[in-house]
Order: sequence, then C-alpha cells, then structure tokens
Amino acid sequence: MELSSFYSAFNLLVKTAKRTVNSINENPSDIVKFCNTLREAKNADRRVHIIGMGRSGKVGMLIGEILKNIGIKISYLGKSLAKPVRKNDVVLGITGSGWTKFTINTLQEAISRGAKILVFTGDNHSLAARLADSIILIPRGYIKEKFTPVSHAPLTPVSHAPLTPLGTVFEMTTMLVAIGVASGLRDESSVKGFNEGVNEVLRSAEMTLNNIKSNEKPLLQFINTLESYSNQPRKKLFVYGSGLDSIIASISSIRLNHLRINVKSNYDWRFRKAGDLLIGISGSGASTSTLERVESAKSADMNIIGLTSFPESELAEYCDICLKIEGRSEEVSADLRQISDLTFLIPAFEYAAAITLDSCVAQLALDLGITETEMRDEHANIE
Repeated sequence: MELSSFYSAFNLLVKTAKRTVNSINENPSDIVKFCNTLREAKNADRRVHIIGMGRSGKVGMLIGEILKNIGIKISYLGKSLAKPVRKNDVVLGITGSGWTKFTINTLQEAISRGAKILVFTGDNHSLAARLADSIILIPRGYIKEKFTPVSHAPLTPVSHAPLTPLGTVFEMTTMLVAIGVASGLRDESSVKGFNEGVNEVLRSAEMTLNNIKSNEKPLLQFINTLESYSNQPRKKLFVYGSGLDSIIASISSIRLNHLRINVKSNYDWRFRKAGDLLIGISGSGASTSTLERVESAKSADMNIIGLTSFPESELAEYCDICLKIEGRSEEVSADLRQISDLTFLIPAFEYAAAITLDSCVAQLALDLGITETEMRDEHANIE
C-alpha cells in the first residue's frame, strides 16, 4: 500500500501555509491591523465575537479559545450563549468564499450596531472583504460559479470547495495564521510574535511528517482500520479530545463523515458497542476526560487509535495504534493547565494533528475510490 495521496496532501497544506506566511510578511500591515484591533478590544474591555459556518466555524472556535487564554472576552455568534454585539466590539468572520449567507448577514448586522469587522477570506473582492475594516487573505481551493440559479433571489456569486485535498486549504491555513496572530498579541512587535508562532507550528508539522516517513507502519495501520469502517453502517466511529483537541476532533469528524464512515457525535457515546472505533486525541496523552473515554472504550471491547506527542503516555498504553504527532513539549493535561501558569501555549500539536488527519482523508478517498462528487453528496447541504 502506498501513501502517495497522503504525502501529496500534507505537502500541499504545508507549502501553501508557507507561501501565505511569506506573502503576509511582504506586506505585514494586515497582521499589524488585526493585532492592533484585537489588542485595543482587550485593553478597552470590549468583546470579540466570532462567526463562521461549518469547518470555518470550528476553526473560529479554535481561534476564540486561544484568544481567551490571553485575556480577550469571546462570544460565538449563532451559539446558545452568544452575547449581544455592542458599539466598538469586534466581529471576526471566517469565510473562504466571502459570500457565505449567514456570515454575511451577521457582519452586516454587526456593522449596523457599530462593531469593527475583521475577516479571514479567500477572495478580496467578495462582499465579506468589502464589509471588513481589515482582512487577511488566505488561499483557497474554491470553484467559483457565476450566479445562484434561484429566480426570486438577488444575483450573487456562489463559491464552493472541492472536499479533498484543496477544500481544506483555507481552513488549515487560516488556523495557522490565526495562531500567529494570537502569538503576535503577546509580543511588543506583532510581526515578530506572529512569525515566532507560525514557525513553531510549522516545525512541529514538518517533524511529524519526518516521523511518519521514518516509520510508516502506524499510519498504514490507521488508514487500513478506517477503510474497514467505510460503507459499514453498523460500525460506528467516535473521535474525541478535550479542550482544543475537541475542536480538532470535530473538524476531522466532518471530513471522515464524507467517506461514508458512520461518524457519531459524543452525544451518541451511550450507543457504543464492541467492534466500534474510537480515535482519542491528546497532545499530552494525560487528559483526564480523554483517558476516561479511552478506558470506557477498552471495557466495551472497542478498537482504539490515539494521537499524542508522547507515545509512552498513559493514552498510548490503551491504544491498538498510536500516531506520534509533534507539538506538545510537556506532559501537562488541559485540566492541570487550567490551574497553573501554563494557560497559554502555541497549539502546534493541534495544527499538526489536523493536517495529518486531513491528509489521511485524501489517502482514504483514493484507496476507497470515492470521488469528489460522491463526497459532496455526503456533505451537509443546508447550513
């Protein structure tokens, strides 16, 4: 079995990320504007509201949780605990096409309430870009169509993305750049802090890829196991992590669901049975809730795959297959981090885990013979 599609997707994601960072550094004013706007909101005790749909929304949640750790008040618009948008608050939108209806409507409403608008988008001519006070342009793998075919609706450009591998370029690159922005907020020089953050993340991704190249067996076992769950509606897959890792689990679940794998949410955990599969994600390998989930899976005679930076950790001991993902430097769980002075960390593990899992999707699609059209048929069509 070859891993050609995995390596192709992984290299594409990293190379695109590097090109984006280089482009930003050629004219770093956008990063400075983003950091200054967020810094001003923090200093003025204003709230930062985040809006995005689908996987863009999940990346937005990752951004929000990182910003919380440096003292910024965060609200997720469209969620049950969303806070009111007030004058001089900041609304951060994430939309690859720049035309996502709910995101656009939210930005327009926020403007009417006097909010400042920041946007990550892949189209600097889009409506989202025109609404924003400042944008950061992120490459995307989108196919643009001319107009919506709905006769009673205004004529507006429509964009959609291939699901693998180009469809993930925007989300993964946005994740990296946003981590850099958060790092920039912690340094007097926003640009210096930005580059320190993204370089640390990219180093971990490249080290992860080198580890895989030096020992492909765990990844091959991982992919073979997942293949056996495609087109098997009676066999369930659960993907679990805590803290930031829970967001990576959610992002990856969306993609794996496109491969006709019966991916279940954590609300369905009570329906687990022998032979089902759990993927546990924990950078430290010591997360209390993740270990509890893995122990429960073990007692139910489920198959277990782990992703961690520590292959000798307690998590790894429970796993049938363990992938070493670089990025975490200490075996400190999210639980202990909350009561220590280690509240901020560069989420290099999360980025490396996300692009590793997305690259696996590209390989699985090839091996299973699932086409782009067939994957799109499994994608949510009302959101």
